[in-house]
Amino acid sequence: MEKVTIGKITNTVGLRGEVKVFVITDFPNKRFKKGQLVTLYDEDNSDSFETKILTARKATDRYVLSLANIDNIDEAAKYIGYSLLVTKEKEDLPKGFFFHDDLVGCQVFDESQTLIGIVKKVEDYPAHRTLRIGREDGNDVLVPFIKFFIKDVNIEQRAIVFKIIDGML
Repeated sequence: MEKVTIGKITNTVGLRGEVKVFVITDFPNKRFKKGQLVTLYDEDNSDSFETKILTARKATDRYVLSLANIDNIDEAAKYIGYSLLVTKEKEDLPKGFFFHDDLVGCQVFDESQTLIGIVKKVEDYPAHRTLRIGREDGNDVLVPFIKFFIKDVNIEQRAIVFKIIDGML
């Protein structure tokens, strides 16, 4: 089964093994709920650990979770930097929303159908989501993935059309 990243553990909270999570989903109330099965995954060494969310609460711009089999601060500290993954379910997404991994690899064009480059990565920032686009010259450009600039996204054809303004590229 294909998995999708919904967050990243950034720190521990308290002594009972709770963790603070940076949210990488547009639907945190749906993703971070009691009973949700998650995989903790370390990208650096491909280590993974299946667990279940026992409790979840919003704390300013992050979520605080308690996870099954992690019940003290020392155990929780081992997972700082790990990503939280859940099973990818297409029917979960409303119109106009996309999984990050579906966008990676898409060709990006301007409104005159000139190729800008290929999406290398989707980056989440507090203000908005941004696409890192690899250009033919080897340089990367960051383009805000917001409605003002997006003209069309066609996942089946692996193509995205953007409105490009002066100075963007």
